Amino acid sequence: MARFLRTISQIAFVAAIFPLTAGASVEPDTETEYPDQVAIEAGDATLNLTVTGVGLREKTFMKIDVYTIVSYVAEGTVLKDDKGLSLLGAEAAKQLRMDLRRGFSREKLINSFKDVIEDNYDDTSAFAADMETFFGYFENDAEENDILIFTYLPGVGLSTNLNGVEKGVIANAAFSQALWTVWFGEEPASDGLKESLLAAL
Repeated sequence: MARFLRTISQIAFVAAIFPLTAGASVEPDTETEYPDQVAIEAGDATLNLTVTGVGLREKTFMKIDVYTIVSYVAEGTVLKDDKGLSLLGAEAAKQLRMDLRRGFSREKLINSFKDVIEDNYDDTSAFAADMETFFGYFENDAEENDILIFTYLPGVGLSTNLNGVEKGVIANAAFSQALWTVWFGEEPASDGLKESLLAAL
């Protein structure tokens, strides 16, 4: 029973995400605006997160917009010289929001995460089961205007929110770090996108 209550408490910890200030960061190609800061209600506490950058993922060569994305990290987080690797490994509250600009199959969505994660790891055994749990969240094909929000909280784990619905919490911090490699790893999905997502630091 105690373990069950801890799990419920962890899920409830990721309760709400809302703008904190009127300031905005703009993705220039699509003119998509995101707040410079957001606040996350975490139980009785409120955590303030600040933007690290915004970006646009385009389909290679054809220049078809796939999604816009914004990255946040807890206010006051100190990052080392390699800000990308430091951010993905930081034991700090952080968040990524993806706004899809086109639809595609469930398999393509899953593979877009899986392929890049595997490019960054020789061995995924430390989080392989969690990765399968994560992929199971995506039961349907992706559609234009879908919104994906990934929030990491130290001591709690990774929360995945799809179109306002909480899909679950993965406690293993190793998987959260692996997911962040899709955008901030040594082999990210796009070097240009990685640069954009760190531009505000």
